[in-house]
Amino acid sequence: MAPRPLIAVTFAGEDWEYGASEAEYLDAVRAAGGEPRPVRPGEEALIPDLLRAMDGVLFSGGDDMAPEYYGETPRPELRLVNGPRDRLEFLLARAVLAAGLPALGICNGVQVLNVASGGSLWQDIPSQVPGAAEHGGGIVHQVRLEEGTRLAAVVGAAEPRVNSFHHQAVARVGRGWRVAARSPDGVIEALERPGEPFLLGVQWHPERPGCDPGSGAAVVAAFVAAAARRIPSRAAPPS
Repeated sequence: MAPRPLIAVTFAGEDWEYGASEAEYLDAVRAAGGEPRPVRPGEEALIPDLLRAMDGVLFSGGDDMAPEYYGETPRPELRLVNGPRDRLEFLLARAVLAAGLPALGICNGVQVLNVASGGSLWQDIPSQVPGAAEHGGGIVHQVRLEEGTRLAAVVGAAEPRVNSFHHQAVARVGRGWRVAARSPDGVIEALERPGEPFLLGVQWHPERPGCDPGSGAAVVAAFVAAAARRIPSRAAPPS
């Protein structure tokens, strides 16, 4: 049996009691053929070891990211911020991007990857994006994929349905990224980095119900498959 790719999955501290939602990520990675390894705040010193041991990193959804990371002051609409998690994910994202390790960002995860690349966020879509539709509460809506993107090839449909659990979104796109999908109101729904092994972020939750097959399980499967291609080089003894 072929070895399963090792996937680091970022989470909040265990005292935040997000166990049920965390299990959805772990189950999705396993269903796609990967072996997940949770990474939590306080493990920053292990980042170099993780980059050597893991085949990919999944940045999971979470709370709002502190706006200090993209040079802004908090707006009144900012919600819960997890400082220790922000620090872990920001440092890990920068390390992953520098190393070219396959990565998938989900919801807050795409925001972290964008900010780690010098991008910024809308702290609150309803108060900052005129004419924006509802994006929270698990509402299901369509997104428009950009032609010629890796995401379009993975999803296989021009306007798939996705779920929506966010009130923040990418504002200024970070260095090296391109927009891969938008909602009909223009809000950015996905980013990808061309020319990399696999660097993709989606604003929706492919591990939860509400997505079409292409925008759901297929996204996680494509990421895990890219991570699996790293196994030979990761397992090879140093020369």
